[in-house]
Amino acid sequence: MSALSGHSPRDDQASLTTSRHRAIGLYVGALLAVAGVFCWLSWDQRDKEIETAVARMEARASVMIQWTQGVLGQSEQALFSLSEMIELSGGVDADNAALARALNHLTRHVDSIDELGLLDNSGRVVMGSNAEYAGESYRDTELFESFAQGGVNRVITTLQRSPKNDLFYLYNARRLEDAQGGFAGMAVSRIRPEIFDNALARLSMNEGESITLIDMDQQVIARHSRPVVSFQLGQRLELAESQGTLDGGSDHTFEMRSQIDGRERLYHLRRVDDYPVYAVVGLDINSVLEGWRERTLALLIILVVMALLGAWGLRHYLNRLTLSRLLQQRIEEREIARAHAQERESRLDALVNSLQDLIFVFDEQGRFRYIHALHRHQLLIDPHKALGAHFSDILPDALTRTFTTIFDRVRRLGDVEIVEYTLLLDGGPRHFHATVSPLTDATQAFSGVLSVVRDVTEDKKLQAELRIAAAAFQTHLGVLITDARGTILKTNDTFKRITGYSDAEMIGKNPRMFSSDHHGAAFYREMWRRVNSTGNWEGEIWNKRKNGELFPEWITISAIRDESGRLSHYVATISDISERKAAEQEIHQLAFYDPLTGLTNRRLFLDRVEAALKELNRYPRYGALMLFDIDHFKEINDTLGYHAGDQLLQSVARRLSRMLRDTDTLARLGGDEFAVLIEGVHSSLAQTHQLAEGIAGKLLASLNEPLRLNDDLVTITVSAGVTMIASDQLSVDDYLQQADMALSQAKASGRQVLRFFNPHMQAQLLARVRLEADLRQAVIFKQWELHYQPQVDAHGELTGVEALLRWHHAEHGLVSPDEFIPLLESSGLITEVGEWILEQACHQLLAWSTHPRLGRLTISVNISPVQFREAGFVERVESVFARVQAPLTKLKLEVTESLFVEAPENVRETMLRLKRRGVRFSLDDFGTGYSSLAYLAKLPLDQLKIDQSFVQQVLTSDANAAIVESTIALAESLSLEVIAEGVEMRAQYEWLRAHGCLAYQGYLFGRPVPVALFEEQVLT
Repeated sequence: MSALSGHSPRDDQASLTTSRHRAIGLYVGALLAVAGVFCWLSWDQRDKEIETAVARMEARASVMIQWTQGVLGQSEQALFSLSEMIELSGGVDADNAALARALNHLTRHVDSIDELGLLDNSGRVVMGSNAEYAGESYRDTELFESFAQGGVNRVITTLQRSPKNDLFYLYNARRLEDAQGGFAGMAVSRIRPEIFDNALARLSMNEGESITLIDMDQQVIARHSRPVVSFQLGQRLELAESQGTLDGGSDHTFEMRSQIDGRERLYHLRRVDDYPVYAVVGLDINSVLEGWRERTLALLIILVVMALLGAWGLRHYLNRLTLSRLLQQRIEEREIARAHAQERESRLDALVNSLQDLIFVFDEQGRFRYIHALHRHQLLIDPHKALGAHFSDILPDALTRTFTTIFDRVRRLGDVEIVEYTLLLDGGPRHFHATVSPLTDATQAFSGVLSVVRDVTEDKKLQAELRIAAAAFQTHLGVLITDARGTILKTNDTFKRITGYSDAEMIGKNPRMFSSDHHGAAFYREMWRRVNSTGNWEGEIWNKRKNGELFPEWITISAIRDESGRLSHYVATISDISERKAAEQEIHQLAFYDPLTGLTNRRLFLDRVEAALKELNRYPRYGALMLFDIDHFKEINDTLGYHAGDQLLQSVARRLSRMLRDTDTLARLGGDEFAVLIEGVHSSLAQTHQLAEGIAGKLLASLNEPLRLNDDLVTITVSAGVTMIASDQLSVDDYLQQADMALSQAKASGRQVLRFFNPHMQAQLLARVRLEADLRQAVIFKQWELHYQPQVDAHGELTGVEALLRWHHAEHGLVSPDEFIPLLESSGLITEVGEWILEQACHQLLAWSTHPRLGRLTISVNISPVQFREAGFVERVESVFARVQAPLTKLKLEVTESLFVEAPENVRETMLRLKRRGVRFSLDDFGTGYSSLAYLAKLPLDQLKIDQSFVQQVLTSDANAAIVESTIALAESLSLEVIAEGVEMRAQYEWLRAHGCLAYQGYLFGRPVPVALFEEQVLT
């Protein structure tokens, strides 16, 4: 049983015991948890009962305290009235009838006062509500001494026994003072404790409740309880738990047994204001907790009932566990018996099922008696349907006739017959080989036949494949077959044609005879290791023909093993790939190399940069990407021809190649742009930067030497941009963009310059792109405004203004012209904006033309060289003049020296055409450009404008002062007006005036302001 079920009876018993212990443990745990909850609920209820009782006692104590305060307060009020009368009358006088009446009146009408007396400063009773009281002396009493020494002003004593009648009283005393504030005696009232006792007796009380008044010495002043129990007035109680409370004067709740009636009570003690009296309210603890005990008993009964019910359920569960274990044992015994029977049957089935062949048993009539088939698809119909049926009812007609003949021959002759046939199964033909044998009974009589059938479809296919393989051996591929030791056994005609050898020259030899020595020994060791470990290898090999010619071939080597897995042959197929290799080389050259220079082209260069980035991730050695651009290459093409330009590019490629390492990549990206990739320079970025700077410098220096193009020597300059490859987080395009930014910076810096990329370049480019986009919006929505800066003569009189363009950006406010004017020119927007500026200035001239002061002012308008060279510039300007009809003699167009570098004759014609309309011309920023005297003499200029960079240094720089002085003299010799811009200090103005400059512009005379503010400044 244990062998079949996987566990022993001892394991079953242990499992049962564990389950029983677990159930008992759960029951006990649950019972303890419920008991804990019940205990918590009961204790919480007890605390609530105690809290309710304490609240009731506090209410009782509050009522009693208020009444006691009233009683003691009456006594104090009476003494206060007496002290007031005594102070008014000038002191204690035994003959004072009014004072005597007052004493008698207070004694009769104030219930709490038993007797009143007045003492002089010697402690003798001068006057009292009782005549017998007069003449007594209190000089030696503690009460009198406390007043005489000035320690107190008023006091209420604890319960004191009277020496006359041996009765207990409470004494209330008050200090009396003379007119000078000295001690004049004291007024004393005697309070009877019975008044408190009578008041307590009137209170309704519950069973076990008590109310007691005690003094600070814990003496009983009054007490009332239910049931009523007699007590002794002045009896001292031992309230040990409340001693600290009596000393501190705070409320206190405690539980103790009564020293008067012996009952266990819960007490609440509270002081009566600042009097030496305490109210003690008590409740019988048994009465307080009576309801709680009843509820606790009910909870306990419920807990016991739940425990009994749980015990009954636990007992029932444990019994079911035992019965379940017994039932499982019975089931396991039945399963074991069944398993034994199935095991015997399965052995027989396993023996039959291990046979791969089909088995059919027929009776003597030819009906199916037994069918064995491993797979259903090997049969025509389900075997269960075939049992009992005659073979002629199932087999096709042709096979039925064949099998009938064989069946009859086996029955007659008793010999074994063999037959092969074909059936259509699963939509395809299957071939079978059948062995038909006779069966006999115990009497050796014929009882049927046994047919053992084997599916030979795969064998048929294998035979066909062998025939195909034999035909395929003579194919366009060369085939070589060797034995396990590598001896050549057979080759086909293609192999012989490729190598040039005959069978006689190859059979019995080793394939090493074809070796070209192109590959090393390590290559062949690795190749044969792969063949022996994986069974095949294929790849490209260079071999040698019989005539000694080396050729590339694609070879596949396969290891052939027999049924036991032992190596028997090697088969190699080869194809001559000489032509394909040549074609691939040509395609590769066209795809990845520049046809003019033979350098790497853009595609291959980008692939190598991509590979360098991946390598950087594995080995953190930094590199550099460089871009080189030939300065003014277009001029060489235009002057010397494109053939010379191609020669120049080839010469540059050769010089750069000689200066680089084999591991570096030089590429021509297109046109006159070359790129260099420096890989794995150094693990330090700073060191890499330094080395890259040195390499780039050497490359630039190598190109400074003259180059020979045809018969001419040509000297070129090259600009370079470099970026460091220091992170694989950026893409190839990112690095190319960075290098291109650096190259642009180099060209903008004057060419023949090397610049390294830094993030500031990219930030500037992004800002420039955003600003250009905003500029286009500004052009559409006309976000422009013209500001006017005054121009004055030598006397400070206003002679004209310069119109200056201002752009109010929607987000950034006023944008500096130095930022957006170059963008307007580079983007071509300056033409449209310049036309707007000119038209606004003309409108302003027209508006001022009728004003007596403003009508004589000129307006200077800056004309960009880009705008001036634009086709149709004159037509645009004349169109503005035609629309506005402004007085053009007051219009001055300011141009810069860069305008005259290209085609000065065309510029002259344009200027003359506009001057015929009355327009005047001023040469702006004179001295900062080409400053050619030739064009000054030829061009129709009216004014020279000295640049502010010279003006602002005339006082500090002798060179700049000389330039300004020369410019003034030059203008005077050419009959040109001269105006100095950027005048900001009075000293500059005085110097210019002293040296013959008679017109000025600058912050000293006014800043550029909107037209409304300008008019306000001029006219006020």
